Amino acid sequence: MKSLDARTWKVIFAAALVVLLILLPFFASQYTVTTFIRIIYFGFLSLSTGFLIGQGGMVSLAQAAFFGIAGYALGLIGHERGVPFLLADILAIGVVLFFGAVFGLIANKAKGIVFLMITLAFGQVVFAFALQNTTFLGGWAGIRGIRPPILFGIDFKQTANFYWAVLMIYFVGLFVLWRIAKSPFGLMLNGTRESSERMDALGYPTYWIKVIAFLIAAVYAGIGGLIATYNTGVITPTTMQLPRMIWILLMVILGGASYFWGPVIGTIVVVWLDVLISQVTERYNLVIGIIFVLTVLFSPTGILGYLDNMRRRNKIPILNKFNNRKIQQEKESS
Repeated sequence: MKSLDARTWKVIFAAALVVLLILLPFFASQYTVTTFIRIIYFGFLSLSTGFLIGQGGMVSLAQAAFFGIAGYALGLIGHERGVPFLLADILAIGVVLFFGAVFGLIANKAKGIVFLMITLAFGQVVFAFALQNTTFLGGWAGIRGIRPPILFGIDFKQTANFYWAVLMIYFVGLFVLWRIAKSPFGLMLNGTRESSERMDALGYPTYWIKVIAFLIAAVYAGIGGLIATYNTGVITPTTMQLPRMIWILLMVILGGASYFWGPVIGTIVVVWLDVLISQVTERYNLVIGIIFVLTVLFSPTGILGYLDNMRRRNKIPILNKFNNRKIQQEKESS
């Protein structure tokens, strides 16, 4: 009997994981399901940040602002103005695109640390505006009472229904971003990351490539903000605080900023660490911080980078077995 190759095993593992996630509400507690919803909306925000870092080499501290802008737009348009579901969400993403265009056109004139500082300034301006505007945005209290709709007879206020809906959105979001990363645009963005001067010399519009990437990342952050707002029922300035953005950067770096799946792995690990350690000690942020420092010291490329290095050094037998089998098959076919 012919043994299965590495690609087949990956497909089987992915299919089993998808089935397990779909069936989660049937065997897990409501608290666990709610935690996975939290992973999903923070996952969109970390995907947004990780896409800019890994694909474009741009470290943006404005992504939490887009996350919050989407939530405020949904609250103002859908909740307070009574615009129906879906149209309100589309308009909210439109607002995110507007601010993303304004921020992106300005910030991408700069590079490196200057780009980072400009995005930091944008994020803090949005946070300060939301905090100080008590009549329009509610100040610290924010906008409350935002709830998921009942659509086609399905009540998305129920945790399981809401979980299945956002899980499907997350799968679609991952697939679309994966296709973008592997598309000609993604390759141009990678080239811009490696050497924008060389890409300029070859005739590529590097400035507009980075602006478009910034807009894509803003939309992903906005989708995460919509899901978070529906889930919690409230949007406040704390959503856009700098510590939140630093927390997201921790997720991306911990998972592996240079890997597509790094933000996904990092989000899962950090959210569950937050949940589990906070049940043991009130100083859970200190413990997570120590874990982060140790990861940066011993594996700067994150969890996926560490596993990749282990595989290259033949210290993970099963991965090495798959790799050797793939090489052997390639030799036989040639």
